[in-house]
Amino acid sequence: MKKDLLNKLTVDEYNHEYLMKNYQEGGRFKLFSNVFFGKMSNMSKANWWMILFALPALAAIIYIAYRAANYSSYVPFGSNYGLGYPVINDNEAVYADLIFKNNMFRALLLIPCIVIGFVGLAGLFNVVKYESLGFTVKVGKEFFKGVKNNFTIYMWVGLVLALLYFSLDLSLNFYGNPELGLAWKIVTIAANIIVMAFALVMSFYILTQAALYNMPVGKMIKNAFWLTVSFVIQNLIMLVFSLVPVALLFLCGSSSLLDIIIFMVLAMVGFSYIACVWTIYSHYVYGMLFTAVIDQNNGGKKKHKKAKAK
Repeated sequence: MKKDLLNKLTVDEYNHEYLMKNYQEGGRFKLFSNVFFGKMSNMSKANWWMILFALPALAAIIYIAYRAANYSSYVPFGSNYGLGYPVINDNEAVYADLIFKNNMFRALLLIPCIVIGFVGLAGLFNVVKYESLGFTVKVGKEFFKGVKNNFTIYMWVGLVLALLYFSLDLSLNFYGNPELGLAWKIVTIAANIIVMAFALVMSFYILTQAALYNMPVGKMIKNAFWLTVSFVIQNLIMLVFSLVPVALLFLCGSSSLLDIIIFMVLAMVGFSYIACVWTIYSHYVYGMLFTAVIDQNNGGKKKHKKAKAK
């Protein structure tokens, strides 16, 4: 299996040697601790730059939530209250229809917002790359250097994930449609979740390759596909581990104090945490597999040449 996998992978030898020369000793958890907790100041700075690119999505979510709250304030009446007040027949159905349309509008509105957010990730992953390799980083400079160099591929990855999110949101909103069979609803939602999870793992492999290597986009996608299908369990564990900031959002609403704490934590390091998890994990995978590919291609003899940053 491993030999077959090595034959399918493409490597940028020049920049891979740069990775291996600067590879820090120690386990992945130790490196994660050193980068995320040891460089908390830089992680926070990079996260704040990332939030600038996430503002359109945050504004869209707040606006849609306001519209939904506004609908609930005038729909629940089913009879005439006061002179001239219009009677609303089937008010529950009207309210459900308004909420459905509002949710669909939210999903459509978030498509360009997600794309903009992924452009920001190009900068964030570039900062985390250098931090994980032990370099002294000027956060603002490296952030916008990453945006300049890699915004195109990050933008396209964001667009694909945004469209998949729209499909998932559509299937979730159709769950309440009585005209669709229950089995069809469950299958549709499950299929969308599986495709979204697969696409997220592939995307993180593409993003980390784009931050580190100079390769054609098609070869990055091919590498990401084979790495995704070859390490299913490990990838799922890392996906769950990396989505802790998203899980924290589901705790909101139970306490105003807890909400404030959660939003402060996410504002400080939420995006940086996700980038740290996938950068350090993917560097470990690349160090193990891409080195084996190079050794195999060179007949077991490692080729040495001068390496520098991408």
